Amino acid sequence: MMSLTTLLIVAIIIVIIITIATVISVNRAYAFKHTVDEKPKQSYHQEEN
Repeated sequence: MMSLTTLLIVAIIIVIIITIATVISVNRAYAFKHTVDEKPKQSYHQEEN
C-alpha cells in the first residue's frame, strides 16, 4: 500500500507535468501567426449575360 508521502509526491509530479504541458501549448498557440483573408470586393449590381 502506498504511503501518504509517496502519494503526495506522485500527485505533485503529475501537477507539475500538467502545468508544464499547459505552458508549452499556450506559448505555441500565441506564437502561431494568425492571418485574416482579405474581404472579397462585392459588386451590388447584377451582371447581365
